[in-house]
Amino acid sequence: MDIHKPKPVHSWRELMSEVGVVVIGIVIALTLEEGVRTLHDREIASEAREAVKEEIRQNLSYMSGRLETQPCIERRLDEIGRILEASREGELTTRPNWVSQPSVYFLSNQRWQAATGSGRISLLTTDEQGSLGVFSVINTRFNDAEAREQAAWSQLRGLESWQGPLGAQGRVHFAAALQEARYEIWETRITIGLAHRLAQKLGIKPSLPKTMDTSYAVPHAVCLPITTPREQALKILSQDGSPPWGQPK
Repeated sequence: MDIHKPKPVHSWRELMSEVGVVVIGIVIALTLEEGVRTLHDREIASEAREAVKEEIRQNLSYMSGRLETQPCIERRLDEIGRILEASREGELTTRPNWVSQPSVYFLSNQRWQAATGSGRISLLTTDEQGSLGVFSVINTRFNDAEAREQAAWSQLRGLESWQGPLGAQGRVHFAAALQEARYEIWETRITIGLAHRLAQKLGIKPSLPKTMDTSYAVPHAVCLPITTPREQALKILSQDGSPPWGQPK
């Protein structure tokens, strides 16, 4: 192997030429590195954007499923209201066999939280961060409303086994639970409306999740008649395709 010794620089022009070659090489290398980093960031941002949008589409489909059951929920609350009004503080004029509860839809924030925690959301534009981030707030609001709603319905189900007259305290107790349930159905409706309106502006459409449909093969529990005996309701709801977690008392 021949080893060539570096030639001595004989003039400032030769020195500047050598330095220029080195500088140009460094600039080219840095430019290429920056270009690669930019392309990588764009790819990461695109993946984060699509992941969050897919989560939004899934949540929108769950919200649509909830809207389908709203008439059943409102009808059941009206039935309970009429029973309380007719009974006053005395014996229940009609004992409900099956109060049940609204179906529960858990909205996920996992992909948004993962993208935020990893810093990928910072690669999106400020407008995108703001518009997509609103859905995280909406999801939390919806889930909180559902939790309060389920608590109210757990109180209303006490009418199924109530013995004796309601009395002043019993009447107030059930009336308060009924009012809370009515408020939460309004809260969920408003939240769903906001989500769909924002999604429409962003061009995001609901899509059915790959692992879960928004409807059951059997009726939703709250859609069964209030006169349905509990044993019969449980038998109907235990058919194939129904949720496996049973029904609360």
